[in-house]
Amino acid sequence: MFTITAVVEGQRITGTPAAFVFPGGESQVTVPASLRAQADAASAFRIHALLKSANDVMQLLMLTDALRRLNPAVPVHLDMPYVPYARQDRVCNPGEALGAAVFCKLINDQQYATVTVVEPHSDVTPALLQRLRVVDAAAFLKNALAAPAFAQGVTLMAPDAGARKRVQALAKALGVADVRYAEKVRDTRTGRITETRVPDDIPDQPVLVVDDICDGGRTFLELAAALGDKTRQPLYLYVTHGIFSKGLVELNARYAGIFTAYDWTDAEGADAPVLVNIEN
Repeated sequence: MFTITAVVEGQRITGTPAAFVFPGGESQVTVPASLRAQADAASAFRIHALLKSANDVMQLLMLTDALRRLNPAVPVHLDMPYVPYARQDRVCNPGEALGAAVFCKLINDQQYATVTVVEPHSDVTPALLQRLRVVDAAAFLKNALAAPAFAQGVTLMAPDAGARKRVQALAKALGVADVRYAEKVRDTRTGRITETRVPDDIPDQPVLVVDDICDGGRTFLELAAALGDKTRQPLYLYVTHGIFSKGLVELNARYAGIFTAYDWTDAEGADAPVLVNIEN
C-alpha cells in the first residue's frame, strides 16, 4: 500500500499511485495526475509505504525514481512502518544471507532525505539504515491500555528474550508496574518452537502480551497455552505489526482481544483486531 504526499506552499496534497504487474512479472507505477500537476511547485515529497512483499519493495524503488524524474531537486522522504527482512538480523546457519543488511543497503542507495520506521525489531536495523527516525510503540500501546478490560490493572508479558528490553522500556514509559517475561526455545534450522516457559508469579489481573510483530502467530499460541497453566485471567495481545499470515481464528480462540497498530489483513467485524494507530 502506497500513498504520496507533496508539500506545495505549505499545503499537503496526497494521492495514491497506480501500480500494476506485467504478465512477465515486472512492476510499473504511475504518480497520480493531481500530484504530477503540482510537482514543479513541490518543496518535498513523502512516500508512505507499507511493504508486504518483494513486489512492493520493487514498486517502492520505481515510485522513488518516478518522483525524482518529475522534480529532481525535491527531497524525498520515506515513511516505512514495517521494515522487511528486519527479522533476518543475523546469520543463523552457514550459507545464509544477512537479509537485513541486503535490504537496508537497497534503501540507503535511494538517498532518502529521511527514513521513518516503527518498531524496527532489533538494534541491527537502526545501525544499518541511514538518516533514520524511529517511532516506538508507546503511543499505540497507551491506546490499547485505555481499553476497559485494563481499568483495574494489567500485567504486561514479554513473549521471549528478544522482546524483554522493549517491554521493559514501554512499561516504564507508560507507568505499568507489573511486567513478566516468558522464554521460548526455537530450532534455528526449522524455526519451530520447541518449548515455552512462563513464570509462576502471574498477578491476578488481565495479561497483555506485547511484541512488535505477529506473523503466523505460533509464538503467541504456544505462550497462551503455557499461561493457561498459570492464570485464569483473560489474555490479550498487542502487536505493532499485525501480519497475521495464518489468520485470526486460532488467536481469537486463545486471546480475549487483539490490538495492533498496523493490520495487514484489513479484517472487519467482531473478530477483527482493534486498531490503536490513531493516524489510520
